[in-house]
Amino acid sequence: MEDQKESLRKIITTLAVKNEEIQNFIYLLKQMLQNVEANSDRVQKDLESEFQSLYSLLDELKEGMVMKIKQDRASRTYELQNQLTACSKALETSEELLETANQTLQGAENHDFNQAAKQIKDSVTMAPAFRLSLKAKVTDNMSHLMVDFAQERRILQSLKFLPVPSAPEIDLAESLVADNCVTLAWKMPEEDSKIDHYVLEYRKTNFEGPPRVKEDQPWMV
Repeated sequence: MEDQKESLRKIITTLAVKNEEIQNFIYLLKQMLQNVEANSDRVQKDLESEFQSLYSLLDELKEGMVMKIKQDRASRTYELQNQLTACSKALETSEELLETANQTLQGAENHDFNQAAKQIKDSVTMAPAFRLSLKAKVTDNMSHLMVDFAQERRILQSLKFLPVPSAPEIDLAESLVADNCVTLAWKMPEEDSKIDHYVLEYRKTNFEGPPRVKEDQPWMV
């Protein structure tokens, strides 16, 4: 009888321990589900923020470069339009002189021919057509404002999530437990300038006693 009681007590203890383990694991799973949702929301917001920063930077750069093209176009248009206007006026004057010269030549027998010819000669000497530079002040070539973002595109295409850092190595010889305080000394297994600290998470694994309510002490997993 006593043997059966003792055996039953052991079974009860075993079941109680196992039930506690299962309860602990259920709580852990629920906590992990909450953490997955919260952490995924956080990293997604961070991702969207980083991309928004890139979009804003690209828009700013684009606006500046478009403005440069517009300014260059306006400057060249102004110079060419001025030359076009001057040439049009000079051509109009030259055509009038040509017509006058032809008419004067046809009336070479007139008594005032010499005077007319001299006037035409003086007019031609002062004609805008002979003071014009027939070379454009600017070119129509805009190749200095061309772009090639192939390299930048490759860089953007290489964007990816940060690699998971290696776990730090705990230096047991330098670590200390005293006065209800734990001091851990650690070092990086490999030099990494991007990491300057770690967040320490811990759990109690050697708890002995009856099942406890995890919500009261969530750090005890």
